[in-house]
Amino acid sequence: MATYIKAGFRAAMAQPFATIILFLYQMGWGILLYKLVQGILVPLMHRFPGAEQPKQALQIFLAEGQFQLIKTDLSYSYLWWLAILLCARMLLTPLLNGGVYYSLTHAHQNAGYRFFRGMKQLMLPFLLVYLIRIALTLFPLIWLIPKATYILGHSSSYEQIIIKLLPWILSLMLYGFLLQLLFMHVQFAIAAKLGILSTIFSFFRHSLPIIGLAIILLLFTGLLAGITVTATYLWAGLVALIIYQLYPLFHIFIQIWGISSQYQLLSAKISN
Repeated sequence: MATYIKAGFRAAMAQPFATIILFLYQMGWGILLYKLVQGILVPLMHRFPGAEQPKQALQIFLAEGQFQLIKTDLSYSYLWWLAILLCARMLLTPLLNGGVYYSLTHAHQNAGYRFFRGMKQLMLPFLLVYLIRIALTLFPLIWLIPKATYILGHSSSYEQIIIKLLPWILSLMLYGFLLQLLFMHVQFAIAAKLGILSTIFSFFRHSLPIIGLAIILLLFTGLLAGITVTATYLWAGLVALIIYQLYPLFHIFIQIWGISSQYQLLSAKISN
């Protein structure tokens, strides 16, 4: 396992262009969402009754908000913006994934060239794979939503609802985690032209080391988050601000590290 982690780390270190591009993408996306939410919440909070106002003022505020949401078209523009952002995200994610996976599987080419070449060549197949993965991820909701509705209607407390729903939610999270790993290897097969069926068979044949490797890198991500939070408490001020601002960059690097480690494992298993 350590061999694949070390090889994946070296491969990730050779991907500075992809790391910077993903960092800029996440930063731009975060600024866009912040501005959108700010434009909605700031005018709303200006009208929110303060603590010195009577309780009836809050009730009137909530009733007015409910009326505007249900009886008027006030929410339509926000819903359209949400749909546009969701579609943009669904297009950009496979586009950037194409650049990352092509860069990892064609490391001998120029960094910027292979990234944009991967975006161009793999956009359509990766978009198809992305849509299939989303559909399979949402598929269990056919059973989970009626189950959750039944639990909500036959539970007497929030604690009872949480206890009953928690196993289902954890199962759905585990299913999504395994599905993400499977489709990661499918994308490797497409980018490196390894053969999708043989890659899927290899995934199930070597599922234990694949899952173990993913969990180790996931622990690294949690460790990074813990270090960041601790550092911001211990070194308040400029140092904490710098660490906090650099966290997304290191987080993206660990993500690429995890992907490259999985590719090193897949290459080793297929070649054997």
